[in-house]
Amino acid sequence: MISTQVLVLPTSLIGWRNKKGISLSAVAAATNISSRYLEAIERGEFHKLPAGVYRLSYIRQYARAIHFDEHELVNYYHTAAADDPAPATAVPCPPQRSSRIVDRLSTFWIMAKFRGILQSRV
Repeated sequence: MISTQVLVLPTSLIGWRNKKGISLSAVAAATNISSRYLEAIERGEFHKLPAGVYRLSYIRQYARAIHFDEHELVNYYHTAAADDPAPATAVPCPPQRSSRIVDRLSTFWIMAKFRGILQSRV
């Protein structure tokens, strides 16, 4: 059962932020989150946020920045996402290289080649 407090949470976020005397631009500066994403959180339009872990991270950072209970806001998000008929799909990750050793060897080879070119010109 959804409580009435959860249903009105987005409108209370703006009031909470204003009551604390925190501007949206101050929240954007403190969190490095775009104002349009912060406005989407305040309106409860979570589908407009980036998908995956970014979405929860943005919600948590916003709650901390306005000194709001982050667990309450995350619970609201989960409730709203459960009611969303078309949840956002996760963005696939780009393919990863097989190991960090390949990166290190590549860097070593490039530096050795570069060093050889410089020494041959001297």
